[in-house]
Amino acid sequence: MSKIQELEKLLKEDVLPEVEENIDELLDIAEGKKSTKEDKDELKYMEDIKLYFDEVILDIENNNLKDEDAIEILEVLEEMRLDK
Repeated sequence: MSKIQELEKLLKEDVLPEVEENIDELLDIAEGKKSTKEDKDELKYMEDIKLYFDEVILDIENNNLKDEDAIEILEVLEEMRLDK
């Protein structure tokens, strides 16, 4: 499996579903009466992450992503996973 295919699979099966779940949870919090600026900032951040990964998927589908870019994104995702 190429790094691009590996990235696509990871994004579609793991990363995007988790990001979407986080967005749903943050929407519930942000819409509440006791939401804070930090809650709204976190929601915006997660929406930006989703937008970025949606664009990566689109680039993959249009064959516009290079192996080097896929490797770099995979490394960042691994670092994020380890930081959790």
